Amino acid sequence: MTKIKKLGHVVLYVADAMASADWYVDVLGMEITNASDQIPAAFLSFGARDHDLALFGIGDRRTVGGIDVNHVSFEIDGGLDDLKALHTKLQDRGVHITGVVDHGISYGIYFFDPDGHQLEVFYQRIQPDDAAKQAFTEMGIMATPVTLEELSE
Repeated sequence: MTKIKKLGHVVLYVADAMASADWYVDVLGMEITNASDQIPAAFLSFGARDHDLALFGIGDRRTVGGIDVNHVSFEIDGGLDDLKALHTKLQDRGVHITGVVDHGISYGIYFFDPDGHQLEVFYQRIQPDDAAKQAFTEMGIMATPVTLEELSE
């Protein structure tokens, strides 16, 4: 059986594809790699891939598909100081942060985009190999609220 390697990309329904794309560029530093007013859609990348996120504009028809997503998670490139800097940027942009969480193997910041999709940006403390899988299994499901100021590496 063919093994899936990793998540390829995420597609979200949004009210206005270009307005949301501009938010992802400003807040998360993504780049728009393709866009269409006819569909309407915008495709965004963190730099290495043709697209990591696609946004399909559907106006007020927010129930397309019938099932909502709990959250979309993005791993940062860097360490705890980088996560703290991103937290400051989110605050400076007026982004509604719902929590900062210690997952044992990672620290995550949870917040909402302009269309109400919950997002997480996280710093992976234990690298994603067999050690991370083992630690995750041993720790169980962990989501302890923390403040970034109290954390150190």
